Amino acid sequence: MEPAIVRLGPSSAELSRNLAGAPAGSYGDYIEITCAQVPADFDVGSQVWLWLGSDNNKGQRTDWEQGIRAYAVCANKERDPVNTKSFEITLSDVILLPRAIEKHELLETSPETYARSLSRAAIVGLNNYSSQVVQILSGNEFKTIGAVIFQLLPEVRPALEAAIPGIGDIELIERQSGEEAKVISSDNKKTEPEISEDDLIFQEVKTLIEDDGVGGVLLQGVPGTGKTWYAKQIALRFVDGRQEFIREVQFHPSYQYEDFVEGYVPNGEMGFTIRDKHLLQMCTLARSHDGPVVLIIDEFSRTDPARVMGEAMTYMEGTLRGQDFSLPSGRHANIPKNLILLATMNPEDRSVDEIDAAMERRWAKVTLDPDSNKLRQFLTDNGMTGAQLGPIIKYFNDLQRHISIGHALFRTIRDTASLDRLWRTQLRHIVFKRFRFDEVSFKAVENLTADCLEALNGNTDATEGEAATFDANQ
Repeated sequence: MEPAIVRLGPSSAELSRNLAGAPAGSYGDYIEITCAQVPADFDVGSQVWLWLGSDNNKGQRTDWEQGIRAYAVCANKERDPVNTKSFEITLSDVILLPRAIEKHELLETSPETYARSLSRAAIVGLNNYSSQVVQILSGNEFKTIGAVIFQLLPEVRPALEAAIPGIGDIELIERQSGEEAKVISSDNKKTEPEISEDDLIFQEVKTLIEDDGVGGVLLQGVPGTGKTWYAKQIALRFVDGRQEFIREVQFHPSYQYEDFVEGYVPNGEMGFTIRDKHLLQMCTLARSHDGPVVLIIDEFSRTDPARVMGEAMTYMEGTLRGQDFSLPSGRHANIPKNLILLATMNPEDRSVDEIDAAMERRWAKVTLDPDSNKLRQFLTDNGMTGAQLGPIIKYFNDLQRHISIGHALFRTIRDTASLDRLWRTQLRHIVFKRFRFDEVSFKAVENLTADCLEALNGNTDATEGEAATFDANQ
């Protein structure tokens, strides 16, 4: 039961004329038509856009506007008893639009959306002149058409949103007068950043991008220093809280160029079509928007970034932004100046050594260090008292002499029991991995933990012997 577009032809000329002259609104009446081409996936319950076509089989002008005139639902589908190749279809729940939406309006209202989502859609897409047919649309194509319609006809938005679940989630890039463009989002709410404009890390990233013109900024630091969180907050600050101008992706060992830049996907017609992936999609969005657009790459060193980015690596440089370059497919692309690239990386990952010099020099690096002040804030927010803060903060600072441990790992600490769980389930394993062949160092950290728990308990016997022992066979 797939959505579809039904295009009326010469045999329905009288119906088209009547629909064209009827007033807009919701109708309980039924529309009955006969179609020679009806896919099996079209059945009772399928949603429909009803297209008024030509009355002459040549696509010539008619005395009505040709285009989408109504929304409806298939109420019945039966094979014609006389002409068994045809079907008799009954449409109900009709919403008649104030006027027909012509094909060129779907293109001109949102060229980027049309190119991305509708260029291959049945009837709506290029080079399709079929008449008196039912042609299947994907769910996204059907909803995208509806989203364009209620941008053109705002008065029908409530009725269409009630009839088509999810239509309000479709985002369009609307073409305005001249060369201006903006993204239309169904959700105008903003997400307030948790960092201020004066935040030191944000100011450093902003200076690197706006003043120094770096290709991208790489937030690096040991686990638990808040790299991913900071990247999202910095992005929100750049885009004034508008989430639709941010995309987050995560690299992993199997990530490829075809996942990030461009790749071939099945087109449903026993073939493949080249498609823009994350980077090119965000470039398109950036070219259609005056302000910053941010692409966040998490776990940057989990794969080979040079292989994933390909030739785009060169053109991410500030001095080459906006310059066209060729892709392997033969298409051309460019990376706009207002596309901000942020990435996160743990420099202690072994895979970091695989990042070649050409890739590495295109990123400015900002290091996030373990921060006892942020730890203090976590503990205070969790309701810990001054007497409890001292031992934990001392423990945290003493740990750094042996191994770098991020403050975010302590975010949930609120009492002795939660600190003990942190040690047993996370910290102990991190420390053991570092000092697998250094029992003295492992024992030193183990003793620091025992001392902290003892100080929190105020009872030596309560924690004596509770710390885990070094076991080289783990």
